[in-house]
Amino acid sequence: MRFSVLGPLTVHVDDHPVTLTGTKPRLLLAVLLLSPGRTVATSRLVDGLWPDSPPASAVRNLRTYVHRLRQALDRGGDSAGRLVHDGTGYHLRVDEDELDLLRFRRLADEARRAARGDRPEAAADLFDRAAELWGGHPLEDLADPGTDLGATVTALREQHREMTTELIDLRLRLGQPARVIPSLRRLVAEEPLDERRQAQLVTALTQEGRVAEALAVYQQARRGIVDELGVDPGPALQGALQTALDADSAEVRPPSGRPSAVGAGPASPPGPPPSPQALPMKPPSLVGRDTTAGQLRAIAEGIADPADADEHAGVVLVSGAPGVGKSSFSVTSGYDLADLFPDGQLFVSFDSGDEPPRGSGELIRELLVELGVPLTDVSEDIRERSAVLRCALAGRRLLLIIDDVDCAQQVRPLLPGAGRSLVLINSRQRLLDLDVGWRLTLGALDRADAVELLATIAGERRAREHPEVFGRIAAACDRLPLALRIVGSRLVTQPDVALPGFAAHLEDEENRLSELSVGDISVRDSLSVSYQALDVDARRALRALARADSFITASSAVEILRLPRQQANRMVEHLIQHNLLVPADSGAPGERFHLPELLRIFARECVDAHGRPPRAA
Repeated sequence: MRFSVLGPLTVHVDDHPVTLTGTKPRLLLAVLLLSPGRTVATSRLVDGLWPDSPPASAVRNLRTYVHRLRQALDRGGDSAGRLVHDGTGYHLRVDEDELDLLRFRRLADEARRAARGDRPEAAADLFDRAAELWGGHPLEDLADPGTDLGATVTALREQHREMTTELIDLRLRLGQPARVIPSLRRLVAEEPLDERRQAQLVTALTQEGRVAEALAVYQQARRGIVDELGVDPGPALQGALQTALDADSAEVRPPSGRPSAVGAGPASPPGPPPSPQALPMKPPSLVGRDTTAGQLRAIAEGIADPADADEHAGVVLVSGAPGVGKSSFSVTSGYDLADLFPDGQLFVSFDSGDEPPRGSGELIRELLVELGVPLTDVSEDIRERSAVLRCALAGRRLLLIIDDVDCAQQVRPLLPGAGRSLVLINSRQRLLDLDVGWRLTLGALDRADAVELLATIAGERRAREHPEVFGRIAAACDRLPLALRIVGSRLVTQPDVALPGFAAHLEDEENRLSELSVGDISVRDSLSVSYQALDVDARRALRALARADSFITASSAVEILRLPRQQANRMVEHLIQHNLLVPADSGAPGERFHLPELLRIFARECVDAHGRPPRAA
């Protein structure tokens, strides 16, 4: 028996379709198939079948639909025992070769492993086999799948979209543009504002020698982006344009290193190295960092000054507690300092979302590609890659931002030597074991700046009409840029909300972290990343300190942590290095520390989850 969900919902036995009538039984089968190999709780099945308001007889009706589904399987020559009840819900037994979704996931995983193993041809072939399993949009014949099932279908479509992007990149890397141009035409027509797709099409046409068409595609894409979004194209599309422009006067070498097409003109002498502009989109506003930005500007001018005989790269560590806006500060600074570093501005990040951090070798490879080093020249050995990167950066005036650094060992292979480049390293930790020229620490904004940032997002008029309430909201956000941006984004979509009531609700500690979330951005998640980076003893200490109502000193830490003075001091220093304990505003900085309020609330939640913190070991 074969089941298909990557298109219309179908069931086949030996190429003969099995008829399953009725909307509810088909919905039931769809929910079960989208959770292959797992038991689906009865409550979730009820929600899937009746997304709006389940009837009182929902569970009894569900049993009826299960019976009808078993009958359909039995009529198709399959065992009705394939669909079993295990006490909490229902489980449809299905093997990998019976369900297109499972085959798709396996092939896509194999393709990515092949790509990571530098086997692009094998990876592309596996992706092709995975793409052939799609017969349309998932479950496209189900009229109203409901919220839960609809979200799963949307996630599947995103997986297919990402796989298609990876496949096209591989075909372009292999120098096979003709194989992807027709599908790219269709994809661009469906999503004209997708700059990645547009850039792929421009690149494919350029590789195929159709430079005039490539330039026309770019111009059309740019007009659409400017007209619809009011911004210029980003680095990916502009990079594809530059490649097309260069192709007018020089032979285009395919990324894979393969020879150019027969009939191409003689190769021109190699031109100057590329000057990539690959920073992320500039944040809309940066408030309250004038002093630190001025310090960074002075540092950058000294590094870039050709009159200075000391010619070597400068490294600046930008650190701070979670949510203070390190990345926003560095990216904004990158744009503001671009005039000092005409050889380019680059950005790489160790962050990979929910996956483990990216490796140093992967980031070096990405930088080398941006700098125009052919992929065939990039060794797999991390030491050789690092040496090639230093050579590529030597003699340049280039700005490099390295984001989400967890430890010194991660970032050392990426640091340049000779030249006048500036490197900005963003980290939640102070990285005391990393040799850097300067250390800039970002903290919470002061009250006026916090209110200004909130007002720039939520509305200047509302801030003028309710200055006291905006001050209360800023205080409840701990004057933390991340929290202020979240609240500002929520307020701008609620122009009629009663601000005093909103502020009062936010000031309630039980509500606060839950309210500081919008889309996939959450203060709780940001704090959790720092908390999970601590070892068990440091987490225990943080939870204990969160119970203290006073400032933390060397003496009080001994009492709170119930540790010998030397151990207590080391634990406090450890939390300071992670920027989780910050200096208090006092006449004796460095002697008294405190936990930011949002972190204190988060740590108390962890106390509630773990019970009263035991003695720190």
